[in-house]
Amino acid sequence: MIVSILGTSGAFKEGCKPQKNEEGEIRFQSALYHGEILSKESKAYKNSTEFLLQNYDDDFVFIGTKCAIKFQKIILKTSLKEKKVTYVEIEDDSLDDIFEKVLELLQENDETLLDITHGFRHQPIMAIFASTLAQFLEKKSLKIIFAKEVQMFKEYRYIYLDEYIEITQISLLLTGFIRTLNFVPVENMKLLNNKTFESFSKSLLSNDIKGVEKNYEALSKELERLKSHKELQHISSLIEKVEKELSILNIFSVLSHFQKYILLSQITLDKNYLIIALSYLFESFREYCSYRFEKICQNIKFKDDYQRNDHVMKTIGHFREQNKILRRYPDMYHQNKEAFKQVNKLYNRLRKRRNALSHINKTKNIQDMKNDLKGLILEVEALFNSKILSDLSY
Repeated sequence: MIVSILGTSGAFKEGCKPQKNEEGEIRFQSALYHGEILSKESKAYKNSTEFLLQNYDDDFVFIGTKCAIKFQKIILKTSLKEKKVTYVEIEDDSLDDIFEKVLELLQENDETLLDITHGFRHQPIMAIFASTLAQFLEKKSLKIIFAKEVQMFKEYRYIYLDEYIEITQISLLLTGFIRTLNFVPVENMKLLNNKTFESFSKSLLSNDIKGVEKNYEALSKELERLKSHKELQHISSLIEKVEKELSILNIFSVLSHFQKYILLSQITLDKNYLIIALSYLFESFREYCSYRFEKICQNIKFKDDYQRNDHVMKTIGHFREQNKILRRYPDMYHQNKEAFKQVNKLYNRLRKRRNALSHINKTKNIQDMKNDLKGLILEVEALFNSKILSDLSY
């Protein structure tokens, strides 16, 4: 489908009619249109609309004011023959009409060529806004063209504006990413690797710690590549903001597991993902306890890390049933009773908070819950920095 914003290129008298010479012929100066970028022949046309009509056999939708439509029908009478053309009339001062119509057309058609060469003042701008939004809403193929003036009124050269639209899209995506660390990809992007951002977001927001580490390395490389991209130099400061937002993860690879988890808890809490943040904090607590039990557990076989952590927490909570650690060291709890009681008290509070957050909240203010969670993070960090569990007897 070809969509074109119509204008009144050429002088006209009252009633939107073209001017005529003394012989009654329409006075209209043709210009040379270079169509190489579109793989079309370069030659003289009355305007860009005529270029489209003579070079494409698609369905056409022409959007313009009543005056513009009437004017173009007169000067393009010959070119319009045997063409399937739909006219959409809009008011000259209506922003909503052109925005809604362009958006509607782009969503209804899989492949669209949009020409914004003509039009009055705000019309091409609103068409671009609609095009940008359409790319976020639908996975469509869109090409935006503009006949750039080479020599005033005499020569024009077609250029694609897709790149500029994509830069706008990238700016919106990166701004949203900074604020939420979530990424909603736009299809068919050439300048940015959607998958890299999307994979990082998915791993972070699904408590996939291995994925976070792996995808952060890939994301760091992608950000370096974006910074070196000549086309993106105008938004380089925005790319640097993304780097700064994630810079805390530069030390991620050298941290212990429990340190990684609590770091991710702080990051996700800052973006208001409370349940995710608490899940990371909960696992950080368990990983720390397991870390302190490392020597004790080295001669005990566990199915996996989850089972080992589970038995460690059962030992601290004094659950003897099917407990491999207490089976091996039956007096261990009593030898470390005071330390275990103190640790288990905080662990139970974390469990209660996690259970409460997993249910629908009807009364608590989100800021109060966030402050409560910040307090829990500080308590867990204090545990890490204390000597509790550092010298266990068994």
